[in-house]
Amino acid sequence: MLEEKVLQTIKKFDMLSFNDRVLIGISGGPDSVTLLNVLLSIKKSYNLSFFIAHLDHMIRGKESDEDVNFVKNLAQELSLPCEVKSCDLKKIAQKEHLTLEEAARKHRYKFYFETAKKFKTNKIALGHNADDQVETVLMRFLRGSGLEGLMGIPPVRGKIIRPLIECSREEIEEYCKENKTGYRVDSSNKEVVYFRNKIRLELLPLLSKDYNKNIKDVMLRLRSIISEVSAYLNQETEQLFKEIVRQENPEMVIIDLKKFTSLPLVLKRRIIRKSIEVVKGNLYSISFRHNNEILKIAEYQLGEKEIHLPDNLMAKKIYNKIMIYKNRISENQTEEIATPWKYDILIPGKTEIKTLGMMVEIKVLDSADIKSSLYFTKKKSKGKFLEFIDYNKVKPPLKLRNRRSGDRFYPLKMKGLMKVKDFFIDNKIPKGYRDLIPILVDSEDKIIWIMGMRLDDRAKINSDTKKVLCIKTKIKNIFLQEYF
Repeated sequence: MLEEKVLQTIKKFDMLSFNDRVLIGISGGPDSVTLLNVLLSIKKSYNLSFFIAHLDHMIRGKESDEDVNFVKNLAQELSLPCEVKSCDLKKIAQKEHLTLEEAARKHRYKFYFETAKKFKTNKIALGHNADDQVETVLMRFLRGSGLEGLMGIPPVRGKIIRPLIECSREEIEEYCKENKTGYRVDSSNKEVVYFRNKIRLELLPLLSKDYNKNIKDVMLRLRSIISEVSAYLNQETEQLFKEIVRQENPEMVIIDLKKFTSLPLVLKRRIIRKSIEVVKGNLYSISFRHNNEILKIAEYQLGEKEIHLPDNLMAKKIYNKIMIYKNRISENQTEEIATPWKYDILIPGKTEIKTLGMMVEIKVLDSADIKSSLYFTKKKSKGKFLEFIDYNKVKPPLKLRNRRSGDRFYPLKMKGLMKVKDFFIDNKIPKGYRDLIPILVDSEDKIIWIMGMRLDDRAKINSDTKKVLCIKTKIKNIFLQEYF
């Protein structure tokens, strides 16, 4: 029996829990009506609460209106709350430059999630069946999808569940016939202008007749095998992602190329996909070509290389790292501080420099107080660090600026004078970020500290130090954090 098969699917994929509130997407067709009836049959077993949602695409005129009335009457007969919404799909598709199929899918899911929020449901049940699964796998194969695409329609994804996903269309129609279940027939399903309909009405019958009469079973078996392989690779990817990728914040990840380059190609591709998904939130518009472009810059030998990705994302290779981030961060920040800049620093006191995303706090301490001070620890954390300077070796007021042509200083623990430019090169600071590094100077423009990186030897404290400048800094700029 179909009901028993659906119940097995529900248990197999852990689709329902006791006391679930379930929004059921009802088009009025045999699939969604069967879904509703089967779920009603197990309502008491799970103590479920049901709600109905129907989106009218306004494409088929009177037929669409009749679908709306059918769903409303169905909900009324069953005393179930019902949400119906209409949208002019043709206008939406034209405005958003989408096909009708793409627009329908996008706005249908948007409607379901909005309605689920309204009714406070924790599950959204949809009527996709095994034939839909076969058609989806074939469509994606013909479009050149990778493993994830060939996995077809997931039985469960977040709130969405598909209890009929292992039932054939034939089984569903037989169920409706046996139970004398009324339903609506969508005439557009017979139009071969839509890609899915061409697969259903032309390609699958041809494959079944001339190549393999069991083509649907073959496609479902292939999908199952691919799902198993993909599940294993996902497991490997998750573990490797933790080892070689750092997520600085929701808008940037950094891939360690030293570990990345030793991976098999299949895992490299998956690490790249997951990195993009973490920053972007999805993989829409990301193609095989984009993956190849990132692989190519990962092999680039000359220091820096960057590419633009869809939806304002950037991938940038900097020495032994690849940074994937939202482009607006670097654009906004570098525009503000691309030219020479200089800021006065309060002594003592706190100085906030918004354009740098930085806070500088200076305290003046007696040398005898340093060891007992909580400020004595110089342990660094990301974007936060501390330095001590001999107060009598500098000439206030102090200023914070970016580099200037010809800058030189005496790096602590190194011999002799060194160009700041050479120091940045030795520390692998990319050209594009060298103007962002804050440099602390005194009133004579003598470099005291390349902040977060190296103190000038002339400003260090020693046994003769009487007064100390204790400087705490906190930097929010994620690009600067990466090099401190």
